Amino acid sequence: MRNEKVPREWLKLTYYRPRLILDGLRRIERSGLLDNLPYKTAALRTHKLKPYLEGRQAALFCHGMSTRIGQDVSFALFESSDYDIVAKFESGDVTRMVPVQLKEFPPSKVNPNIQLQDILDKLGERLKDSKDLVVAIHINRDVKELRPAELRLPTALGEIWLYGAKDHTQQAWYLIGDLLKDPNLVSNFGYPSSRIYSANWQQNIFGRRLGDITLSFGPLSMYRQEKKIS
Repeated sequence: MRNEKVPREWLKLTYYRPRLILDGLRRIERSGLLDNLPYKTAALRTHKLKPYLEGRQAALFCHGMSTRIGQDVSFALFESSDYDIVAKFESGDVTRMVPVQLKEFPPSKVNPNIQLQDILDKLGERLKDSKDLVVAIHINRDVKELRPAELRLPTALGEIWLYGAKDHTQQAWYLIGDLLKDPNLVSNFGYPSSRIYSANWQQNIFGRRLGDITLSFGPLSMYRQEKKIS
């Protein structure tokens, strides 16, 4: 296996399996330990807990991408001016690494005034030439009518993806994109549990299924944290 040409520092990072991270966080949520904590603490919205919030967002996006491309996508947290994580996956005999900037369309109680279009407009203003950059936006609120094809998109980026939960249980999730290629393409994936059993497929925004349905099984013990690449 060989690596594509990437910054040397990326090779020294520790990459994490999304399923392991998400399962651990869900166990904490269901333990009752967060019930009496202030909202900002329980929702990982304090400055001290920001790495954990970004880790959850990264794990959700990479888990969804793993379902979409049929390959495990791991990630490493790496704060820079333009990106927050490095995503890693295998493509043939090459290890691919991609910088990803994480964005969030936050809950109304956090920011009731911001709109998804505002986030995209600011990206377009700030990032003028970032064709190697992937942007992943977590839709973290109940959106009645999400119409990706009607959004104004910044064209100087490599890829733009939207992902979010289908309802308050956060068991079923969707991944839309790449918006720059097909804003109507949707993949559905499930939140991982200690016993993985999920059905995945692609559909367009109108609900028509594209291709076959695939099933996946397996215990979470197979998704261990990866070691640093030497």
